[in-house]
Amino acid sequence: MNLKDWLYKLKKEFQEEINILLYEPDPFIFELLRDFLREYDFKIESGPNLKDILKKIGYKNFQILIMAIEEDKEAEDKIISEVKKLNKDILIYCMVDIHKDIDISELFMKGADEVIFKPFSLGEFKARLLRLLKEYYFSKKIEKYVVEDALTGVFNRRYFEIALKEEVYRALRQGYPLSLLMIDLDKFKWYNDHYGHYAGDRVLIGVGETLCSSTRAGVDKVCRYGGDEFVVILPHTDWKGALRVVERIFKNWEALGFEPVTLSVGVAELINKGSLDKSISDLIKRADEAMYKAKKREGNTFEVDEESLKLSSGEGVPEGDLSFQALQ
Repeated sequence: MNLKDWLYKLKKEFQEEINILLYEPDPFIFELLRDFLREYDFKIESGPNLKDILKKIGYKNFQILIMAIEEDKEAEDKIISEVKKLNKDILIYCMVDIHKDIDISELFMKGADEVIFKPFSLGEFKARLLRLLKEYYFSKKIEKYVVEDALTGVFNRRYFEIALKEEVYRALRQGYPLSLLMIDLDKFKWYNDHYGHYAGDRVLIGVGETLCSSTRAGVDKVCRYGGDEFVVILPHTDWKGALRVVERIFKNWEALGFEPVTLSVGVAELINKGSLDKSISDLIKRADEAMYKAKKREGNTFEVDEESLKLSSGEGVPEGDLSFQALQ
């Protein structure tokens, strides 16, 4: 497989494009590498000096840093260490002049992932870059297995707990709304017993696909909470916006035709309870209680928890009239 094949695999499996940050003071080598990388559709940025390189890494996610190493050993050691502090997962590809007195082993000890000696051919440069790209791909695969539910392909409970903490922290700090959907399957046990476990697995897979197709890829987080329960984290979404997501979920679920299995959805919007942990536990508790209220009714139903309804984002919609028509 060549570079383009690996880039395609990354984009297809992880919806990810490779961003490369290039630092090379020599204008001839810089233009040569920049044009070469653009041929393979890498997303390229560069900086005029090491200070600018650090600044860029601080505000944008780069997967690979390709950098020239000069003779100032102290500065190079520092820059590699600083880069890894800002982005521990970034791969560092160092270019070293063969005539300069630079200890390669020190570069690797500081965090470099690949080293190439100047002058080099584009063929050698490409081969070493390909090795880095393979390494990155397989690290993503391992990461995916750790956080992914094996059956449904959505995130697992462990990831949910980590992601919810991060998302709630950001929402509280920046002051934007966040909602949580707690989803349970109705009549799933009957379906599983009646049609068999394989058919039951197909239902769970269908739920995962429905939730993913009804939410924003890369923004919302769809997770399997356990058994036949799922959760969806909706950043930048108040409870009213969450109901529009629920509407899409019901529509997409009904189209799959897994009758008589239906979905009960509890909706809760984040409320600041004075601390991160209290806010998280309160959000989960309210979404869970709302879900159990929804389960008391038949069919694809939802319930918004009472505290969410009192928030300013939901004023104007009477508690007893929460039909989707009322949200139009």
